[in-house]
Amino acid sequence: MKINLFLLIFILYFSPLSLFAGQDLSALLGGSVQSNKWIINRDKEQEEFIGNVRYQNDIYNLRSDYALSQRKENTYLLKGNILASQTLVDTFTQIKAEEFFYNNKTLKGYALGKKNRQIEILYKTPNNTFNLYGNRVDFNKDTNFIKITGNSELDDLNNTLYADTITFNTQSGLFEAYEKRPVLWGFGVDGDYALQADKITADTQKNIFKAQGNIQGWFTLASDFKKIKEASKK
Repeated sequence: MKINLFLLIFILYFSPLSLFAGQDLSALLGGSVQSNKWIINRDKEQEEFIGNVRYQNDIYNLRSDYALSQRKENTYLLKGNILASQTLVDTFTQIKAEEFFYNNKTLKGYALGKKNRQIEILYKTPNNTFNLYGNRVDFNKDTNFIKITGNSELDDLNNTLYADTITFNTQSGLFEAYEKRPVLWGFGVDGDYALQADKITADTQKNIFKAQGNIQGWFTLASDFKKIKEASKK
């Protein structure tokens, strides 16, 4: 049975988490950014934007309470009520976070949620809506690696995955969910299912799914539901 939610992890590589990754933000920070206060430290090659930080064009929309551009280190830091979105012809992606950091030299970065509020990522297509939640997201553009940790949850219209840690390699298409025994459940035209294991792995390019370690769960065919319903009428 094909589980569409696995495709979301690949989508995250192009989500607002990477609106900044791999780009030179110097044209953005210090350009069209609006804020209540703008501080330039030429000796340190820093620019600070404080209070109601805003940036918007036809594709991207960004808001935060604070932004710091350090040109010497080539790093960018956003803090406070971050809301970033990307609108394309047939897709919409949005992320809510408390902190975002990216190092354009190492090609590494992270996003954090508040202490009592997780990172929220929304992705919409004409055929589905995806939601991802986690306490932290780390990504490495050089190794094509993404890691979501801390009570992670991944949803689409028909499937839900719970795991402490979710990782994905955007080049190989390999997805892994592990720690605290991941749980995957959902429903579709083929039937309903639920699965728990020590580790759940999927290859999104080959559409191969595997569960490892103390596997538990169930699967009910849609045809069985039909038989039960017809039997109850007799």
